[in-house]
Amino acid sequence: MRFDLRASRRLLGAGLALLLTLLLALGLPAPAPAAELIGSWRVVDDAGHSWGLSLFEQPDPAYPTGWRLRLTAHVPGVAADHGRPLRLGDGLGGAWSLANRSNELVPPGDADGGVPVPAGSAQFDAAGLDPRPSAVAPLRLELPLADGESIGLTLGGDVVPALRALPECKKKRRAYHSPPLGTSYKM
Repeated sequence: MRFDLRASRRLLGAGLALLLTLLLALGLPAPAPAAELIGSWRVVDDAGHSWGLSLFEQPDPAYPTGWRLRLTAHVPGVAADHGRPLRLGDGLGGAWSLANRSNELVPPGDADGGVPVPAGSAQFDAAGLDPRPSAVAPLRLELPLADGESIGLTLGGDVVPALRALPECKKKRRAYHSPPLGTSYKM
């Protein structure tokens, strides 16, 4: 008995196509597109806790487009505030405030439906970096914590130039606005 690799690949491709068709027919959502990742770094706060910092384009069409800055604690017991903005300063008089988008860490509607936003993570809208910070001065971040305090992080190295060089958001989503009640259209 001889194994035919081409026939096996065709059979596998047909099986995957059938599986995708069945999933769509059952009304299951298509997977979200992959996020464009600018970079991911390890940073340390003033207390010596390690954090992961990621810059990426929001991939979920249920949320507004744009670049996001996500901070994730690498130690247990550190809880970020999921409502207050992230404050940034560059020591040269530049100051920025990034809107808190931590609700985007869970699928739409789940944050209200009992699925908690991860305590050790917070996500912010990088659109608040306008004008962009200087690429040569370090940035000081004040991350709000759940206990009402905040913790400082100083960014340098290749993180600041990455923030400075954030490109325009590639994804353009048209907002759908339903017409006012009673609106009629002539055909």
